[in-house]
Amino acid sequence: MTRYLTWFNPKWKRRVNWQTDLKKTYPALNSHIRSELDWTIVVFAMTAFFVVDCNAQTVEILAADQISRDPNITEAQRLIGHVKLGHQDAVLTCDSAWRFDDGKVEVFGEVVMRQPPATTMNARYVEIQPGEDWARAEGDVVMVHEGARLEAPSLSYLMKARRARYREGARIQDDGWTVTSRSGMYSAPEEVLELGGNVLAVREADTLRSDSLHWRRSEERYVFHGPTTWTSPEVGFSCRRGDVRMEERDPTGWLAGDVDVRDEDGTIVGDSLQWSDDVSEAWGEVVMRSADGTGEVHGAYARRDAADSLEVVVGSQARRAWLRQIEDGDTLLLAARELTRSRDVLTATREVTMVQDEMVGVGDSLVWDEDAETIRVWGAPELWSAKDRMAGDSLTLFMSDQAPEKLELRGHAVVLAPANDTLAHRIQGRDLDAHFVDGELVTVDVVGNGEVVTFEVPEEGREGKVRMNTAVCAKVTLEVADRKLTGIALKQSPRGTIKPVPQGEDLRAFQVGEAPRFGPWETSQQDPLPE
Repeated sequence: MTRYLTWFNPKWKRRVNWQTDLKKTYPALNSHIRSELDWTIVVFAMTAFFVVDCNAQTVEILAADQISRDPNITEAQRLIGHVKLGHQDAVLTCDSAWRFDDGKVEVFGEVVMRQPPATTMNARYVEIQPGEDWARAEGDVVMVHEGARLEAPSLSYLMKARRARYREGARIQDDGWTVTSRSGMYSAPEEVLELGGNVLAVREADTLRSDSLHWRRSEERYVFHGPTTWTSPEVGFSCRRGDVRMEERDPTGWLAGDVDVRDEDGTIVGDSLQWSDDVSEAWGEVVMRSADGTGEVHGAYARRDAADSLEVVVGSQARRAWLRQIEDGDTLLLAARELTRSRDVLTATREVTMVQDEMVGVGDSLVWDEDAETIRVWGAPELWSAKDRMAGDSLTLFMSDQAPEKLELRGHAVVLAPANDTLAHRIQGRDLDAHFVDGELVTVDVVGNGEVVTFEVPEEGREGKVRMNTAVCAKVTLEVADRKLTGIALKQSPRGTIKPVPQGEDLRAFQVGEAPRFGPWETSQQDPLPE
């Protein structure tokens, strides 16, 4: 502290040999000095000052009521009463002080240090060690810089840089915030707070808790080096580390490690999160939930571009991305390798699975236009409605109030409707139109190269063989009631045969199979790894 806290002014520098000068000035005292081992100097009114140089450290004594020295007690000067010391642009006042020959200075009483333009420090005790940059202050220490106030049992102060460090806890008030922590560093010129250990910051309804935090006030920037939680009415988050700018016009930042962010729209969790006005990204077990609990999206990576309102969620190699949406009591589940939303259009690509009530669909890609209430699926799509299965080259589902209204299958359309527990009627053709009433399937029209295969199954308890009815025609209409096939109408030149099921007939084409209702939303089962 020698270099910074010596209060040295070269203009007044001189060496003082106290014993020699006193002998020359006061000859009558010579015998007394020779006979006594101790001597005391009592001089100076309040405005007097001496300049001392010892061990390359100088201290400017601006004022003291009394200055004394007793070698029998200590090799030091004793300054008592209205003591005023100076260093560079700082002035320190106190009740008393010790100035040791090795350059050490100890200051006692009502210690007040003032540094222009707006820094003051109060304490009960200050120690300045030669060769050290930091001075130590103890006893109800209060440091004030402009609008910031720091209170601590003790702290170390670097006068030239106006930096304060504490290790026994402190309370800081600044810009409406009240901050406490076990240890920390405050740099007044840079307006930087480095806080560690049980950090708690409170301002009105905002609360910040952290293990380690760097707060750059002038930049409105917060750097987290340990577990951190921020709560407020508008936004809240938790993380293990991060770097955030809270500027209203251009908020930017990143969070990492068990990230959980909440605002009025919902929450997002993940391993890490980065955002700005233009682009926001999240990585690792990402989950986004709406505030009202009606929607959630899961994936390994998520991105949002504000310019075109584009949102992308991508699954991992082991697990597809998926979403859950609840509306009017109906729950929709949708999974794919990648989910993309642009305004009111949702696109799912690769390995698509969609489940809503009794309806299940799969395909290679899907486009859902919420505004037009249409769902289009490509890549050999299949759709199960209750126990019926429909397939084709492409599928278009028209909806009304989230309920199916019309289904169009184009190219190699096939419908399978259960005849019994093991067999299903099969209707196929070029195109298929299915019509729904109140969300229930009522009729199916198959147009172009229609082929119908139905089975006559003996009633339970009666003997007889299962008969296979085969017919071809240009158009077929199926009637459905209570989710069961109740009638088949063959139109435009039908022809066909009725015969028992041949022995050894391959009937796999007439089996519906279970709808794949499972998906990555199952907590007990994840998607299998791709082959």
